[in-house]
Amino acid sequence: MTGFPTAESQALPTLADVARSAGSEVVSLVEMPADDEQTVAGSVLYDSTAPPARFPGAVALAIGLSLSGKRLRGKVQELHDAGYVAIVYKSNGSQDAALRAAARETGMALFRASDSVPWNQLAEIMDAAVAPHRQSGRTLVDIRPGDLFDLANTVAAQAGGAIAIADPDQSILAYSTLPDQPIDETRRNSILRLHVPHSVQTDKDYRRVHAAGDAVDVATEDPLLRRTAIAVRAGGAVLGSLWLLERADQHNEDAHRILREAANVAALHILHKRTTYVSNLTRQMDLVQPLLFEPERAELAAIRLGISAASIRVAALSVWPAAAVAAETLQSRLRLFDTIRTACAIRLPTAVCGLSDSIVYIVLPQTTESSRHFQRGAILKIVQNTRRLLGRPVLAALGVPATIDRTAESRANAELVLSELVRNVAEGRIPAGSDDVVADDDSLGARLQLRQIVSSLTASGQLPGTHALRIAEYDEQHKKSFEETIHAYLSCGGNAIEAAKSLDVHVNTVRYRLSRVETLFGLDLDDPETRLLVGLQLWARHNR
Repeated sequence: MTGFPTAESQALPTLADVARSAGSEVVSLVEMPADDEQTVAGSVLYDSTAPPARFPGAVALAIGLSLSGKRLRGKVQELHDAGYVAIVYKSNGSQDAALRAAARETGMALFRASDSVPWNQLAEIMDAAVAPHRQSGRTLVDIRPGDLFDLANTVAAQAGGAIAIADPDQSILAYSTLPDQPIDETRRNSILRLHVPHSVQTDKDYRRVHAAGDAVDVATEDPLLRRTAIAVRAGGAVLGSLWLLERADQHNEDAHRILREAANVAALHILHKRTTYVSNLTRQMDLVQPLLFEPERAELAAIRLGISAASIRVAALSVWPAAAVAAETLQSRLRLFDTIRTACAIRLPTAVCGLSDSIVYIVLPQTTESSRHFQRGAILKIVQNTRRLLGRPVLAALGVPATIDRTAESRANAELVLSELVRNVAEGRIPAGSDDVVADDDSLGARLQLRQIVSSLTASGQLPGTHALRIAEYDEQHKKSFEETIHAYLSCGGNAIEAAKSLDVHVNTVRYRLSRVETLFGLDLDDPETRLLVGLQLWARHNR
């Protein structure tokens, strides 16, 4: 077929080729067998809990592989026996000596990936690194629709430098992985973070590139390097930009022409990838929506999503602070959803994710108490990973277990826990960067249960109550502070000295005000039942 490479025009890369192509910024080679000329046929995600499928010449992306334990040596041997030639793994701060020893014994190559790089990105990088090496004459029309990494490599080969493709928000969509490419600190940090490091100069450079009608030269930190960029457009809309980094003494005189042609092709690939991405996300959200919000359709939705557990538990996740949520763009919400969904696919493969407004929901199948403990730990890891990748605090709330037809109740409870968690973080009771940002009914304790009681009584019209309203009305008319004083006194367990400290007034002021309460409002604060009732009414007014 015209325009596509034939088998004769391709050659499988060797382990040595892959080691050079993958790029040390993302994966580093830590073990290589003597026979580094073994050919590599592809890369696959490897589930360490199941026997590997036979795949001669494959690279295994070992998600969740434990770096210790009695079975580690056997798992590596299983991969070797199934034809695999290399393993990509993450250490996550653990020692990898046992894995490296097993790789040496079995003759496997070993690549250690950066802990901060998501597995879906690693999969794309390894796919690009192990793609068959084409002979000269490869053109832009040979690229599969939406394969931005292949596009970056093709343009890099034509221009003789390193290519990065960014979206309008300066996130990195793809980059070239050819051997021996030039690199500077900006490119290195952009690849590791999947986002261009923010600075006033960088923002200025991107605005200039987006405004220009052709390729423009952009200053570099290193005088030995040269950077050129061009906007990628569809009509009048800027879809992104292409960035070429080359050695100044090896400047390609055709660089501007190559970038112009590449930008036209890149527009089609970005649109294709965006359309596919949004279509997949929309389908996912459409399936989860009735499970979370429509009880009458929940069981059918569960069947379509492949959920067969007798009960579920819903987790609700959101960025913090809450004031910033309203300003979130659809693109940033989708980025949050996709980041969480990717991490969830790795750590909780039986769960499903959904998005509504600014909250990401994770539906967790429930089984045993130990699995619930594992799920909570996995949610914490997901929160930590998302916080690191997005650079923003993320809070997670776990709802109560419920049957499939009552999933909405678990979701509503998770939302209630999340709202209380937001208050606790905002008021400083829980640090935004701590591990306590994953919470449920039990971990938030009496405050959440009290809020649930207050919400129920408020909905039935029994709160805020006549005592609290009468005190508030008196204060407003006479410019007094009885409500504040009584609330502080009761909150401090009936201790006037502590109440005075919290109000920053003299204790005699508190005692005087308290002595007037019975006369003004007919309330005996020495009576336990009166204290309970008034305390509940005032708590409701102060914790709306």
